[in-house]
Amino acid sequence: MYRYLGLHFTNQLREEGKSIDEAINIAGETRFLPVVLTSITAICGLIPIAMNPNPQIAPLAIVLIGGLISSTILSRIVTPVMYKLIPPQMDEKI
Repeated sequence: MYRYLGLHFTNQLREEGKSIDEAINIAGETRFLPVVLTSITAICGLIPIAMNPNPQIAPLAIVLIGGLISSTILSRIVTPVMYKLIPPQMDEKI
């Protein structure tokens, strides 16, 4: 499950011996650019649909754009905070 949330990289950094704060910072900086670029691409694709005069299609595109913007911002705030508050247990490798 963590792989899909982008937390797999954070776990790898912790297994390499980084502190939890350092792992969160490095993983957050590394993963943020792909998330932003993906969201911007989707938003740019939805803008022509949002400008459509069709009253059934345009509101849906506007809602999707708002969801992409808010989830992108929240992924930078909520995910690291929740990881810090409830860190997964790391298995000790012998």
